[in-house]
Amino acid sequence: METHLTKHFGEINLITPNEWYEAEIELNEQVIEILIACSGTASKLDKEMLQSIDNYIDNLETNETNIRLLIKENFIQKGEVKDYIDDQIENQEKDDINDLIENADKKLNKKEKLLSVLKLLQIAFYPEIEDKMFAVFDYTIDEDLTDELLAIKVYKDKNVTIDIES
Repeated sequence: METHLTKHFGEINLITPNEWYEAEIELNEQVIEILIACSGTASKLDKEMLQSIDNYIDNLETNETNIRLLIKENFIQKGEVKDYIDDQIENQEKDDINDLIENADKKLNKKEKLLSVLKLLQIAFYPEIEDKMFAVFDYTIDEDLTDELLAIKVYKDKNVTIDIES
C-alpha cells in the first residue's frame, strides 16, 4: 500500500484514497473545516499535489487574504458577490441583518457592512490528477440564517470563479 503522510490530514492512501479527509484549523480566531475530496474512482493520487495542498494550507492566512481581495473586487464590479449580498438583504429579516452588521465599520454602507462580515466556513481541496479544480472556499454571512454560500473556486491553472450555491 503506497501512502503519503500529509501535515494536516494524516496518512492518505495514494492508490485507493477515501472519498473525504477532514481536519480543522484555526484562521483569524475562527475554526475552519478543511477537507480533501476524492471521487473514489481516481486511479491514484499524486504526492506532489498533496504536498502543494499542505503548502497552501501553511500559507492560508495570505491565500485567504488574497481571496478576500478578489471578493471585494467582484463586489465593486457588481458581480456575483454583489448579487449574493443583495439576495441576503432582500431575503433575510431586517433585524437579523442589523444584528450581523452592528459591529461593522460605521463608515460603510449596509451592503459593504454585510460584505465585511462574510465568514469562511470551509475549504475543500481536489487533489486528483484529472481535476481542474484546486480548492473551493465556502463563505456565508451566517450559517444559521442561510444555506446559500458564496463559493470561490480556485483552479489548478490559477483561474478563479465565484458562484452562489446552496
